[in-house]
Amino acid sequence: MEKITLTPFAQQLLDDAFDVATDFRNEFVMPEHFLVAIFECRELCMSNFKQKINFEGLRSVLVNRLIEDVPAVPDHIDYVPEFSHLLKGVLERARGTVRGRVDAPVPSVAILISILNENHCDVSDLISREIADLQEFAEAMLALDTQSVMDAQGPGFGPSLDEDSLGECGWKKFVVEMPNKSSDEWNIVGRESELKRIAQILSRCDKNNVLIVGDPGVGKTALVRGFINKHSLPSRIARLKFYEMSVQTLMAGAQYQGEIEQRVSAVMNGIKQQGGGIIIIDDIHTLAGGKGDANGSRDFTQVFMPYLDDEQLRFIGITNHEDITRYMDSCARFLRRFQKLDIEQPSPDETVCILDHVRRRFERAHGVKYLEGVLQQVVRLSERFIADRNFPDKAIDVLDEAGAYREMNPIVGQKSQSINCDLIAQIVAQMGNVESKIIDYNDTSALAKLGDNLKTSIYGQNQAIDSVVEAVLAARAGLTDEHKPQASLLFVGPTGVGKTEVARVLSQQLGVTLHKFDMSEYSESYSVSKLIGSSPGYIGYEEGGRLTEAVRKTPHCVLLLDEIEKAHEKVFDTLLQVMDYASLTDSRGRKVDFSHAIIIMTSNSGAQYAKQSGVGFGSTVTIGQAMLSAVKKTFKPEFINRLSSIVVFNDMNQEMASLILDKKIAELNKRLMVRNVEITLTAQARQWLIEKGFSEKYGAREIERVINNTLKPLLVKEILFGKMAKRGGFVIVEVENDALKFVKVK
Repeated sequence: MEKITLTPFAQQLLDDAFDVATDFRNEFVMPEHFLVAIFECRELCMSNFKQKINFEGLRSVLVNRLIEDVPAVPDHIDYVPEFSHLLKGVLERARGTVRGRVDAPVPSVAILISILNENHCDVSDLISREIADLQEFAEAMLALDTQSVMDAQGPGFGPSLDEDSLGECGWKKFVVEMPNKSSDEWNIVGRESELKRIAQILSRCDKNNVLIVGDPGVGKTALVRGFINKHSLPSRIARLKFYEMSVQTLMAGAQYQGEIEQRVSAVMNGIKQQGGGIIIIDDIHTLAGGKGDANGSRDFTQVFMPYLDDEQLRFIGITNHEDITRYMDSCARFLRRFQKLDIEQPSPDETVCILDHVRRRFERAHGVKYLEGVLQQVVRLSERFIADRNFPDKAIDVLDEAGAYREMNPIVGQKSQSINCDLIAQIVAQMGNVESKIIDYNDTSALAKLGDNLKTSIYGQNQAIDSVVEAVLAARAGLTDEHKPQASLLFVGPTGVGKTEVARVLSQQLGVTLHKFDMSEYSESYSVSKLIGSSPGYIGYEEGGRLTEAVRKTPHCVLLLDEIEKAHEKVFDTLLQVMDYASLTDSRGRKVDFSHAIIIMTSNSGAQYAKQSGVGFGSTVTIGQAMLSAVKKTFKPEFINRLSSIVVFNDMNQEMASLILDKKIAELNKRLMVRNVEITLTAQARQWLIEKGFSEKYGAREIERVINNTLKPLLVKEILFGKMAKRGGFVIVEVENDALKFVKVK
């Protein structure tokens, strides 16, 4: 083991532990011997503890354990006790607590804490039970460590154990003094009312601390820096300096709370000796520690409590709504000494002014020029397509990202590199995870052909497709409510007529993601937790909900809820607010935006009764129309009222079956191209497949089933074992004896 430097007091205890092991004739010096030495220490026994400690009782329990559990070396054998492997590990970990400090000795209290954290040394329960205030006991040991170092070094050296932390100027390592002078980089645009409010709170006599709360990215830290740069305060406050304190820096390397308290005390006293100051603590919620921490909740708010009322000190805390609710609900006494200031994200016009202020810095850094209209384009597109973040942060990111892109990809032959609106659209598409053609509103060629493209893939449903296209175009033209989904459509019709296929082809034509949910999986009352996430304390809470996470990742999408009538009633209640406000709050309190989604729900409700509607002479009621009547009875009125449109799909007829057959054969030939195989149906074979596959009850799925059961088995044998096994070929399919047959293979 590498030699470890100890404080004189720690070395004395270790020597005493060696003597204890020798007296009991134990072969190894163990952590228990070190604890016996602690409880035999005269200086500790005479310390004035608030709660009396039974030193003799603790020593007796440990001695009995050594006598009963540790074998003694026979008297006739000469030996010298050695450090046990366990004690060596304890000392190594204790040295790790002071690692990074040159020649810093290891204090005895660090060894004690290392012993208490040792899993293989069963003394933690005993000491925790007998010593009510371990922190007070540790501080008493630290005081003896510090005094022993001072005595060894002689007068004039000051405290050596933690000189960096507690020395005259060492406290400055835990804070950063902010420049109290004008700086262009820290200028702030707008926020005049918030700046005046901060000045007013700091000027109070009591409760003169500010707690700035706002969502991530709204400019909380920038507001504080802007206040430092252009604040206007009364003379008694204006003389105070600004200091930034990091909670992580305060806690770094500290093994116990007493050490952190010493650091805080040193910092506060040092600032007061400088004439007082205003202390800025970013992420102030970290003072309260983390709930569910394996080591318990490390609440350091009480350490700062005495200084919140000090007339020489002012505090500005920064945090967000979610963290202050999660971590500081139980810190009412701490929060009562702060005045809360809520910060909202700036408006689009204010964000443009902010971008105009920061663009000069980006132009100098990237060597580019932002053209006229770019700033407005950044705000407009980032507001619409980066919905999960806030202004001005997301707009500034787009501006910076565009500058970095042009720096990496300069325009060839152009001396002065520029950034135009088209590049901004490209950058927003990358950051928002959407297709560029969705963002480019000037490119309407795809929308103009949307209906025709759908009709080439979906047959016999022209009226339904026209209804879908009309809803999509109205949303894209901006004629729908921006606080609702682009469309909420209910597709009604018998199975196999193309309801799901329309949703799939629509997503392809628009260039957006298709999120499909089979609502038969959500037929139980607890199914809502699958969609929005489990409640706190349940398995899967951190994973989020399937629906909310899918839309959060790709907000521009087609959301297909298949067989919606099979969902539980609670799922319908959840969907109501989605269709009404285009918003859904998940189990973790995060709002998900559905305003860019096209919601399509399919239903077969009433299919079992639809055939009865056509009974009678001269009846012209279709299955889809009969099902529509059943749907209006199945769903609640409040659900029907929130739909943009109910789209009725026609029944399957022979003409539709013929077109679908041609489409399926074309898809089959496309897959066979890999093997250089092509098939052609004769007129008789084509008519045979239509007769076998046409079914008003099962729709297009019956045609696919007939192809799979009759045509594909013949192809499998011929491709794997026949003439087309090696080189492929051309095959003609004919009908013979009411079965398909290959009559010619080339």
